[in-house]
Amino acid sequence: MTETSYQATLRTIQTEQDIVATELRTISKQQEDLFYIDQEEQRLYSEVVATSPPEEKMYFQDRGVDSRHQSEKAQQLLAEKEAELNKTKKQLLEAEEETYQEQRIALLEEEKGK
Repeated sequence: MTETSYQATLRTIQTEQDIVATELRTISKQQEDLFYIDQEEQRLYSEVVATSPPEEKMYFQDRGVDSRHQSEKAQQLLAEKEAELNKTKKQLLEAEEETYQEQRIALLEEEKGK
């Protein structure tokens, strides 16, 4: 590979790292937002259940349980995406280091040839 090729490869890897970092920040924000929304929703369901007539309490309790279940599924999906992105981030770091090592070896060999 030429010096230009190494630089292009490194730029590509670094661009991908930036994209992954942005996606990780987005997921973190989504997890945080979902947590606060879930907390508020559960608070509201508890309030509605507490103030509902006995014949309606079960309905609102069930709705609260369904809501909590949906929130847990969403959190799980976000956690899976986060794990996948962290794996990609690690792979990109390894690829970057490998490219730097190849570049150094090529430069050393080039200097030996002079």
